[in-house]
Amino acid sequence: MPGNSELRRSAQRRHGRAEERRTYVFKALARPRTQAELRDALGMSNSGILHLLRRMERDGLVRPAERICCTQIWERVIFSAADRRS
Repeated sequence: MPGNSELRRSAQRRHGRAEERRTYVFKALARPRTQAELRDALGMSNSGILHLLRRMERDGLVRPAERICCTQIWERVIFSAADRRS
């Protein structure tokens, strides 16, 4: 996961800023990760990390990659050059 300890420390605070958590999750998703990996890294509850991931999905930043049994794997959304121009 990203090594920026200051970002991680502030994201772990109970009332840490949402933008810092979003940035941390986006950097952590350089490769697909499970919801549990992200939850443990940020010290969040299951419902908290799921809420964050769903908001990021709504904003077009991440998407569920696959589901294995009861585990959801998330990944970044990759934009094409045409998508970036619009």
